[in-house]
This record gives sequence, structure tokens and C-alpha cells, in this order.
Amino acid sequence: MQRETVIILGGGPAGLTAAIQLKRYGITPRLLEKKRLGGLLWNANLVENYPGFPQGISGPTLVAQLETHYHALGLSHTPQEVTEVDYDGEFFLVSTPQTQYQARALVIATGTRPIPFPAEFVPPEAQPQVVYDVADIAQVEKKHIAIIGAGDAAFDYAIQLSRRNTVTILNRGDKVKALPLLVTRSRDIETITYLDHVQVNSLHHERDKLNLQGTHAGKPFSHQTDYLLGAIGREENFPPCTPSFQLVEHLLIENNKLHYIGDVSNGIFRQTAIAVGDGLKSAMQIYQFFMEVAQ
Repeated sequence: MQRETVIILGGGPAGLTAAIQLKRYGITPRLLEKKRLGGLLWNANLVENYPGFPQGISGPTLVAQLETHYHALGLSHTPQEVTEVDYDGEFFLVSTPQTQYQARALVIATGTRPIPFPAEFVPPEAQPQVVYDVADIAQVEKKHIAIIGAGDAAFDYAIQLSRRNTVTILNRGDKVKALPLLVTRSRDIETITYLDHVQVNSLHHERDKLNLQGTHAGKPFSHQTDYLLGAIGREENFPPCTPSFQLVEHLLIENNKLHYIGDVSNGIFRQTAIAVGDGLKSAMQIYQFFMEVAQ
């Protein structure tokens, strides 16, 4: 059992900001992140609504800036996966395969996870070529990539990948949920093709290629590609919590001991600037909580 003052789950912009602000208060949190720091910013082609960058800034570049700030304060993270979160009446208990941590305050900034295709849709031999995060194939070139989806992510991923590849966006219907700005940009890129009313019913692996079979506007459809990128939505990535934790969850939030911040709690309002604000606010509230307890 390792005792901490504050534990932060998740190393995206919300979690990093919370850690930075806590450090300014003299509190060094334990930040648990099983993957690399940065969260979904690794997928972002261009962040255009983050204040201070009038020309926009790429997601990976913004991650580098955040990491530099984070490490400059002497902060580090623990690359462990959380297997259970509990509360014993006084302390939060956070378990990982390696150890168990105890803390007086907990920040949950675990973001979202992609909604996958049905398991039976992807045969085992095709799994290495079916991805859900553009960061997983950001370095490939001279390939053909099919993207299923019609939201911001689908079009943003297409624009990013089209620099060195050819991309086809497959929309199951005819409604496009992406920002008009992204749609307009994609139309100006010759290496991006958009098709609507495409229903992909099966996926086959043939000679290192993926063959998508289905219908296009009611007619038989077949499409060969090197990679298939799923962009059909994301859902909250809550950590596994015990029933006893869930019973007192609302009270812990009211008392400023527990904070859900960033994409894990913001629904459709999943923006980097909002996540950063969440992180800053949670750290300030936690500090106020400790000050009140000390009085």
C-alpha cells in the first residue's frame, strides 16, 4: 500500500493540467496513465480553437508543449493500468496489477474509448489492419485507408492521413455530422474520396489486403484497402469501480474529494480547452478542500 495525497487517473490535457496546478500548491500527485501522456491529442490533426495559437497547433505539438511544462515541474507519471477503484470511508483505494495506492482525493480524467466494430465483423487475421485511433497509423505512407464514419473524427483523420496516402470515407447514411469547415477542406483534397449510403456487411483478409463487402446506394459494393479505421463514435472510459464506491460517489463529489474532469464527463463538449479548464478547476477545489480540513 502506497499512500498519496492526490491520485490522478489519466494523462490527457485534463489530468496534466490538474497535476501542474496541484504542484503549484505544493502537492505532488500520483498520476497513473497506462499509455503515453497526451490522450486524444495524439489523434488531432490541427487544434484550431485553443487560445494563443491563431494558426492552430497540431495535436502532437501541443502534447510536446504540455509534457515540457509538466516535466519542468519535476512531475512524472506511473505507467500502470487501474484495475479497481474503491473507497474505505476515509481514503480512496486505487489498485493496479503492481500495487495498491491510497489517497485522500481522486481525480478521474480517463477520457473516452472508441466504439469498436462488432467482434464477429473483424476476423482474427484482419485485426492488425483495423484501428480506431489515427495515431496508430499516422506514419504509414503510400497506402489506401478506408474510414467508416461521418463525424469530426472521420474527416479530421482523413485530412491528416491524405498527406501521404489515399483515403476513402464511407458514410452509412447521408447525414454528415462533421464541422462544415472540415468537410469543405476534405473536398479540396484529391486523395480523399467520400461515399455515402455505404453499408459494409463483411470484412475479409486477402493477400495482406482488406476487402470490404456490402452495398452502395442499394447496389453490390466491394472495396479493397490496406487499413480500416473505425470512427463510429466514442464512449466514456470509466475506470472499474466497486459497488461500495458507487454508493457514496455523489457525496464524494459534493465534498470536493472526487472529481471527474475532461472528456470522461463532458459529453458532446469534448474540447481540449474545456478539458484544461476542468483540470485547473479541480486542482483549485482540491486545494480548498485540504485548506478547510486543516482549519
